[in-house]
Amino acid sequence: MDSLEALFHKQIDTIKRIELFLDIYKCKQLVAKDLQDLRADVRVASEKLHLTKEYLETDRKDISVQFIEIMRKMRRNELLILHLLEVLPQTVGNTEPNLPSKGNMEASKAEAQHENPSKMYLSDYLKSPFTVRSKPRAMKFYDFDAEITEEQFETIPKYLKGRMQLAELVQFLQGEVIKCFEDKYSLMYKHRKAVPNQHDLAAWKEYNHLQANFPEHSFVTQEDLTRKTGKVLDKKYHAKLQMLRHLHILREVRSDGTVYYLWNYNK
Repeated sequence: MDSLEALFHKQIDTIKRIELFLDIYKCKQLVAKDLQDLRADVRVASEKLHLTKEYLETDRKDISVQFIEIMRKMRRNELLILHLLEVLPQTVGNTEPNLPSKGNMEASKAEAQHENPSKMYLSDYLKSPFTVRSKPRAMKFYDFDAEITEEQFETIPKYLKGRMQLAELVQFLQGEVIKCFEDKYSLMYKHRKAVPNQHDLAAWKEYNHLQANFPEHSFVTQEDLTRKTGKVLDKKYHAKLQMLRHLHILREVRSDGTVYYLWNYNK
């Protein structure tokens, strides 16, 4: 009985749809022009929205470059301020304080740089003399600075995090993932003649070849991480990579059978 009633309701619904179609069809000539105009307006709006998105993306890139330059200048000024603070107690009580000489300021800056002489931006590294020197040098880059707060760590799902502690994930990020990025780009940005070692040369060629796939991003591949660890990546290693993806530090992309991990921190 219920199925028969449902059948009747279905037929009634079909009849109502047919009646609605006929009503619309009767006024087709009256609304056709308005519908065509509406379709044209939607197309124009879509094009303008796409252009606006491109303009905003271009502005964002320009602002990022300016921000990096400002941060670089701020760090240089910070070194100078620290030096002034060191010599300030010596000048207290003097009517004519002895300002630091240019030589002392340069010595102070050199001393500060000596504490961390190998950290710079990738853009500066490209222009530095290190790219033409064959002698290997452990480089660090501000581009790969990242941190994981306790609050961020707590957002990782428990099924993924398991018993892992924040310190272990931070050690993995700093000691393995970021180190892999730094080793890769310190080699990749070297001039061809500055890579005499055949093993490094093979890696250099591979890095520069794959970089064309994502020219606007820094990345390492799963093979890069495997070479870094010297062993096949196990389940726990992949879980840590998934956590970094969850925290938007890395972004995983697969292309032509290769797994890429794009640097996504503050993108």
